[in-house]
Amino acid sequence: MVKEEFNKVNFFIPCMNKDYILVIIPVLIWSSMGILVRYLSVSGLVAYFFAALISSIIFATLLIKEKKLKDFFIKKYLWIPITIGLFGVINNVSYFYAYQLTSIANATFVHYLAPVLVMIFSPLILAEKTKKRMWYSVILSLIGLFILLDMKNFNLSTGIFLAFLSAIGYSFGIIFFKKALKYYSSKEIIFSQMFFSTIILLPFIFYLKPVIAYSDIFPLITLGVIYQGFAVLLFITALKNLPSQNVSIVTYLEPIGAVLLALLILKEIPSLTTIIGGAIILISSYLIIKTDS
Repeated sequence: MVKEEFNKVNFFIPCMNKDYILVIIPVLIWSSMGILVRYLSVSGLVAYFFAALISSIIFATLLIKEKKLKDFFIKKYLWIPITIGLFGVINNVSYFYAYQLTSIANATFVHYLAPVLVMIFSPLILAEKTKKRMWYSVILSLIGLFILLDMKNFNLSTGIFLAFLSAIGYSFGIIFFKKALKYYSSKEIIFSQMFFSTIILLPFIFYLKPVIAYSDIFPLITLGVIYQGFAVLLFITALKNLPSQNVSIVTYLEPIGAVLLALLILKEIPSLTTIIGGAIILISSYLIIKTDS
Protein backbone atom coordinates (compact mmCIF):
# COMPACT_ATOMS: atom_id res chain seq x y z
CA MET A 1 0.00 0.00 0.00
CA VAL A 2 2.79 2.40 0.96
CA LYS A 3 4.74 1.55 -2.17
CA GLU A 4 1.69 2.02 -4.42
CA GLU A 5 1.13 5.53 -3.06
CA PHE A 6 4.75 6.46 -3.68
CA ASN A 7 4.72 5.08 -7.20
CA LYS A 8 1.82 7.39 -8.08
CA VAL A 9 4.01 10.41 -7.42
CA ASN A 10 6.12 11.94 -10.19
CA PHE A 11 9.38 12.49 -8.34
CA PHE A 12 11.96 15.11 -9.32
CA ILE A 13 14.30 12.21 -10.24
CA PRO A 14 12.06 10.33 -12.68
CA CYS A 15 14.73 7.72 -13.54
CA MET A 16 15.14 6.64 -9.90
CA ASN A 17 13.71 3.32 -8.80
CA LYS A 18 10.93 4.55 -6.50
CA ASP A 19 11.71 1.86 -3.91
CA TYR A 20 14.88 3.79 -3.07
CA ILE A 21 12.72 6.72 -1.94
CA LEU A 22 11.25 4.33 0.63
CA VAL A 23 14.78 3.62 1.88
CA ILE A 24 15.96 7.24 1.95
CA ILE A 25 13.01 8.57 3.99
CA PRO A 26 13.51 6.25 7.02
CA VAL A 27 17.29 6.68 6.79
CA LEU A 28 16.83 10.45 7.14
CA ILE A 29 14.41 9.91 10.04
CA TRP A 30 16.90 7.67 11.83
CA SER A 31 19.63 10.28 11.35
CA SER A 32 18.12 12.29 14.22
CA MET A 33 18.02 9.35 16.65
CA GLY A 34 21.36 10.21 18.26
CA ILE A 35 20.09 13.64 19.25
CA LEU A 36 16.84 12.22 20.64
CA VAL A 37 18.56 9.48 22.66
CA ARG A 38 20.91 12.02 24.26
CA TYR A 39 17.88 13.76 25.82
CA LEU A 40 16.62 10.59 27.52
CA SER A 41 17.37 10.04 31.20
CA VAL A 42 16.94 6.25 30.92
CA SER A 43 19.46 3.70 29.65
CA GLY A 44 19.56 2.39 26.08
CA LEU A 45 18.04 -0.92 27.13
CA VAL A 46 15.08 0.77 28.84
CA ALA A 47 14.60 3.21 25.95
CA TYR A 48 14.45 0.43 23.35
CA PHE A 49 12.15 -1.71 25.53
CA PHE A 50 9.49 1.00 25.75
CA ALA A 51 9.91 2.01 22.09
CA ALA A 52 9.48 -1.65 21.06
CA LEU A 53 6.51 -2.06 23.42
CA ILE A 54 4.72 0.95 21.94
CA SER A 55 5.42 -0.17 18.37
CA SER A 56 4.34 -3.77 19.06
CA ILE A 57 1.02 -2.56 20.50
CA ILE A 58 0.38 -0.44 17.40
CA PHE A 59 1.10 -3.25 14.95
CA ALA A 60 -0.71 -5.85 17.06
CA THR A 61 -3.78 -3.60 16.86
CA LEU A 62 -3.44 -3.39 13.06
CA LEU A 63 -3.09 -7.18 12.75
CA ILE A 64 -6.09 -7.76 15.03
CA LYS A 65 -8.11 -5.37 12.86
CA GLU A 66 -7.09 -7.40 9.79
CA LYS A 67 -7.74 -10.70 11.69
CA LYS A 68 -4.15 -11.86 11.09
CA LEU A 69 -2.64 -11.85 14.58
CA LYS A 70 -3.70 -15.39 15.52
CA ASP A 71 -2.44 -16.80 12.22
CA PHE A 72 0.96 -15.17 12.79
CA PHE A 73 1.72 -17.39 15.79
CA ILE A 74 0.92 -20.64 13.98
CA LYS A 75 2.97 -20.05 10.84
CA LYS A 76 5.66 -22.59 9.95
CA TYR A 77 8.75 -20.37 10.03
CA LEU A 78 8.23 -18.65 13.38
CA TRP A 79 11.96 -18.98 14.18
CA ILE A 80 12.70 -16.26 11.61
CA PRO A 81 10.75 -13.45 13.34
CA ILE A 82 12.12 -14.61 16.72
CA THR A 83 15.63 -14.26 15.27
CA ILE A 84 14.72 -10.79 13.96
CA GLY A 85 13.62 -9.82 17.47
CA LEU A 86 16.96 -10.98 18.89
CA PHE A 87 18.98 -9.02 16.33
CA GLY A 88 16.72 -6.03 16.90
CA VAL A 89 17.65 -6.07 20.59
CA ILE A 90 21.37 -6.43 19.82
CA ASN A 91 21.24 -3.61 17.26
CA ASN A 92 19.19 -1.01 19.09
CA VAL A 93 20.26 -1.55 22.71
CA SER A 94 23.96 -1.62 21.77
CA TYR A 95 23.58 1.47 19.57
CA PHE A 96 21.73 3.43 22.26
CA TYR A 97 24.43 2.59 24.82
CA ALA A 98 27.16 3.42 22.30
CA TYR A 99 25.66 6.90 21.84
CA GLN A 100 25.85 7.39 25.61
CA LEU A 101 29.39 5.98 26.07
CA THR A 102 31.25 7.44 23.09
CA SER A 103 30.88 10.32 20.64
CA ILE A 104 28.11 10.24 18.05
CA ALA A 105 30.81 10.30 15.36
CA ASN A 106 32.58 7.20 16.74
CA ALA A 107 29.33 5.30 17.28
CA THR A 108 28.05 6.17 13.81
CA PHE A 109 31.23 5.18 11.98
CA VAL A 110 31.53 1.76 13.65
CA HIS A 111 27.79 1.09 13.38
CA TYR A 112 28.02 1.65 9.63
CA LEU A 113 30.38 -1.24 9.17
CA ALA A 114 27.04 -3.07 8.89
CA PRO A 115 26.85 -2.86 5.05
CA VAL A 116 30.24 -4.60 4.87
CA LEU A 117 28.82 -7.44 6.97
CA VAL A 118 25.73 -7.59 4.76
CA MET A 119 27.99 -7.89 1.71
CA ILE A 120 29.82 -10.81 3.34
CA PHE A 121 26.89 -12.77 4.76
CA SER A 122 23.94 -12.12 2.41
CA PRO A 123 25.41 -14.40 -0.31
CA LEU A 124 25.59 -17.20 2.30
CA ILE A 125 22.13 -16.70 3.82
CA LEU A 126 20.10 -15.21 0.94
CA ALA A 127 22.14 -16.50 -2.02
CA GLU A 128 22.47 -12.92 -3.31
CA LYS A 129 25.28 -12.34 -5.76
CA THR A 130 27.88 -9.75 -4.83
CA LYS A 131 29.13 -7.71 -7.77
CA LYS A 132 32.43 -5.84 -7.84
CA ARG A 133 30.67 -2.49 -8.10
CA MET A 134 29.02 -3.18 -4.73
CA TRP A 135 32.41 -3.44 -3.06
CA TYR A 136 33.56 -0.27 -4.81
CA SER A 137 30.50 1.55 -3.49
CA VAL A 138 30.79 0.32 0.09
CA ILE A 139 34.53 1.16 0.25
CA LEU A 140 33.81 4.60 -1.22
CA SER A 141 31.09 5.13 1.38
CA LEU A 142 33.38 4.13 4.24
CA ILE A 143 36.03 6.57 3.01
CA GLY A 144 33.41 9.33 2.78
CA LEU A 145 32.09 8.48 6.24
CA PHE A 146 35.61 8.57 7.70
CA ILE A 147 36.21 12.02 6.22
CA LEU A 148 32.75 13.35 7.14
CA LEU A 149 32.98 12.34 10.79
CA ASP A 150 36.60 13.52 11.25
CA MET A 151 37.82 10.42 13.10
CA LYS A 152 41.06 11.93 14.51
CA ASN A 153 40.04 11.13 18.09
CA PHE A 154 38.94 7.58 17.36
CA ASN A 155 40.02 5.11 20.06
CA LEU A 156 38.96 1.67 21.21
CA SER A 157 36.53 1.70 24.14
CA THR A 158 33.41 0.03 25.50
CA GLY A 159 31.33 2.42 23.39
CA ILE A 160 33.18 1.35 20.24
CA PHE A 161 32.68 -2.34 21.08
CA LEU A 162 28.94 -1.76 21.58
CA ALA A 163 28.75 0.16 18.30
CA PHE A 164 30.33 -2.81 16.50
CA LEU A 165 27.88 -5.14 18.24
CA SER A 166 25.08 -2.93 16.95
CA ALA A 167 26.57 -3.22 13.43
CA ILE A 168 26.31 -7.02 13.71
CA GLY A 169 22.69 -6.79 14.87
CA TYR A 170 21.83 -4.24 12.16
CA SER A 171 23.39 -6.24 9.32
CA PHE A 172 21.79 -9.54 10.27
CA GLY A 173 18.51 -7.73 10.92
CA ILE A 174 18.48 -6.52 7.31
CA ILE A 175 19.35 -10.00 6.02
CA PHE A 176 16.63 -11.73 8.05
CA PHE A 177 14.10 -8.98 7.20
CA LYS A 178 14.67 -9.95 3.57
CA LYS A 179 14.36 -13.65 4.37
CA ALA A 180 11.16 -13.13 6.37
CA LEU A 181 9.45 -11.31 3.47
CA LYS A 182 9.00 -14.71 1.77
CA TYR A 183 6.60 -15.78 4.50
CA TYR A 184 5.34 -12.68 6.33
CA SER A 185 3.84 -9.28 5.54
CA SER A 186 5.65 -6.05 6.46
CA LYS A 187 3.33 -5.45 9.40
CA GLU A 188 3.85 -8.98 10.71
CA ILE A 189 7.62 -8.57 10.52
CA ILE A 190 7.61 -5.29 12.44
CA PHE A 191 5.24 -6.72 15.04
CA SER A 192 7.47 -9.77 15.43
CA GLN A 193 10.64 -7.74 15.89
CA MET A 194 9.07 -5.43 18.46
CA PHE A 195 7.06 -8.14 20.25
CA PHE A 196 9.94 -10.59 20.64
CA SER A 197 12.31 -7.73 21.53
CA THR A 198 9.92 -6.80 24.33
CA ILE A 199 9.76 -10.41 25.57
CA ILE A 200 13.57 -10.75 25.51
CA LEU A 201 14.08 -7.51 27.45
CA LEU A 202 11.25 -7.99 29.96
CA PRO A 203 13.35 -9.86 32.59
CA PHE A 204 15.91 -7.03 32.53
CA ILE A 205 13.15 -4.47 33.04
CA PHE A 206 11.80 -6.37 36.06
CA TYR A 207 15.33 -6.48 37.47
CA LEU A 208 16.19 -2.82 36.80
CA LYS A 209 12.78 -1.40 37.81
CA PRO A 210 13.37 1.81 35.82
CA VAL A 211 11.68 5.08 36.70
CA ILE A 212 10.41 7.03 33.69
CA ALA A 213 10.58 10.81 34.05
CA TYR A 214 7.88 13.01 32.51
CA SER A 215 10.52 14.42 30.17
CA ASP A 216 11.09 10.91 28.78
CA ILE A 217 7.48 10.23 27.80
CA PHE A 218 7.34 12.17 24.53
CA PRO A 219 10.77 11.00 23.25
CA LEU A 220 9.85 7.36 24.02
CA ILE A 221 6.51 7.66 22.22
CA THR A 222 8.32 9.26 19.27
CA LEU A 223 10.83 6.41 19.20
CA GLY A 224 8.04 3.83 19.23
CA VAL A 225 5.69 5.44 16.71
CA ILE A 226 8.07 7.10 14.25
CA TYR A 227 11.50 5.47 14.54
CA GLN A 228 10.45 1.89 15.33
CA GLY A 229 7.10 2.04 13.54
CA PHE A 230 6.58 4.26 10.52
CA ALA A 231 10.25 4.36 9.44
CA VAL A 232 10.70 0.59 9.73
CA LEU A 233 7.50 0.02 7.72
CA LEU A 234 8.83 2.11 4.83
CA PHE A 235 12.21 0.38 5.04
CA ILE A 236 10.78 -3.14 4.87
CA THR A 237 8.38 -2.17 2.08
CA ALA A 238 11.39 -1.14 -0.01
CA LEU A 239 13.34 -4.25 0.94
CA LYS A 240 10.70 -6.40 -0.76
CA ASN A 241 11.94 -5.29 -4.18
CA LEU A 242 15.59 -4.39 -3.60
CA PRO A 243 18.67 -6.52 -2.82
CA SER A 244 19.71 -6.27 0.83
CA GLN A 245 23.23 -5.22 -0.23
CA ASN A 246 21.94 -2.21 -2.18
CA VAL A 247 19.69 -1.14 0.68
CA SER A 248 22.49 -1.40 3.24
CA ILE A 249 24.79 0.83 1.16
CA VAL A 250 22.11 3.52 0.69
CA THR A 251 21.80 3.70 4.51
CA TYR A 252 25.15 5.51 4.46
CA LEU A 253 23.03 8.60 3.77
CA GLU A 254 22.06 8.64 7.46
CA PRO A 255 25.17 10.57 8.63
CA ILE A 256 24.48 13.19 5.94
CA GLY A 257 21.00 13.57 7.38
CA ALA A 258 22.55 14.16 10.80
CA VAL A 259 24.76 16.92 9.37
CA LEU A 260 21.76 18.57 7.68
CA LEU A 261 19.77 18.46 10.92
CA ALA A 262 22.67 20.05 12.79
CA LEU A 263 22.71 22.81 10.16
CA LEU A 264 18.94 23.41 10.23
CA ILE A 265 18.25 22.99 13.95
CA LEU A 266 21.54 23.79 15.71
CA LYS A 267 22.83 26.22 13.05
CA GLU A 268 26.12 24.26 12.89
CA ILE A 269 27.97 25.10 9.69
CA PRO A 270 29.57 21.94 8.23
CA SER A 271 33.34 22.01 7.74
CA LEU A 272 35.05 21.50 4.39
CA THR A 273 35.95 17.90 5.32
CA THR A 274 32.31 17.24 6.23
CA ILE A 275 31.16 18.54 2.84
CA ILE A 276 33.81 16.46 1.01
CA GLY A 277 32.92 13.29 2.96
CA GLY A 278 29.21 13.85 2.38
CA ALA A 279 29.79 14.36 -1.34
CA ILE A 280 31.68 11.05 -1.56
CA ILE A 281 28.83 9.22 0.20
CA LEU A 282 26.29 10.83 -2.12
CA ILE A 283 28.30 9.70 -5.16
CA SER A 284 28.49 6.16 -3.80
CA SER A 285 24.73 6.00 -3.14
CA TYR A 286 24.02 7.58 -6.54
CA LEU A 287 26.04 4.86 -8.29
CA ILE A 288 23.94 2.15 -6.60
CA ILE A 289 20.62 3.88 -7.31
CA LYS A 290 21.60 4.81 -10.89
CA THR A 291 22.60 1.24 -11.74
CA ASP A 292 19.21 -0.08 -10.59
CA SER A 293 17.17 2.64 -12.32
